Amino acid sequence: MFALQETCIDDREAATNIHKKLREQGAPLLVMGKFYLSVLVRGVWPSQRAIASDLDVSLSQMSRMVATARLPEAVLRLFIGQPLSFREADTLRRLSAQLGETEIVRRTQYVSEDCSLEDVFAILTIGHPKERKGVRLSLVHGQKYLRLDVPNFEQVATRVAHLEQILNLLLTTSDGKDWMPAMPLTGKRGV
Repeated sequence: MFALQETCIDDREAATNIHKKLREQGAPLLVMGKFYLSVLVRGVWPSQRAIASDLDVSLSQMSRMVATARLPEAVLRLFIGQPLSFREADTLRRLSAQLGETEIVRRTQYVSEDCSLEDVFAILTIGHPKERKGVRLSLVHGQKYLRLDVPNFEQVATRVAHLEQILNLLLTTSDGKDWMPAMPLTGKRGV
């Protein structure tokens, strides 16, 4: 597990060695951002451009990591141990800019430890968890499987085998034509 803390290094050689280890270990972008921010603040390098050049990293990506690392600690703590993409980090920065630091920090109070990444973003965006009234089935982009989101996982987990049987039965009955009229039309075919 990586810690989201600033490094206390004051020379480039030590910073370069730590950077190399972080990259070898596949440190998440928040950890890398904290590292870059700390060596910048401590004056180990005079600018982001100098860091990027000396450590052979993309200036654009490093700049985005540093900007993300500057978000309030209460927000960053929500993502410790979570795989955060650059797109999600950009979303966090936009939310913080639009809502203001005080409001986004206030909204972090409503995030529980068992929240999914999707729920964390919903809470930060709208101020409360998304309402889950029923089952949601979606295609996983670029994959050959479906995702089933349910409001009460414990209730459904014991019935997975039954759900599989029901889906198989529906798909085999007259090629699904008997149950299609009851389904709302989405304009999508073959889904």
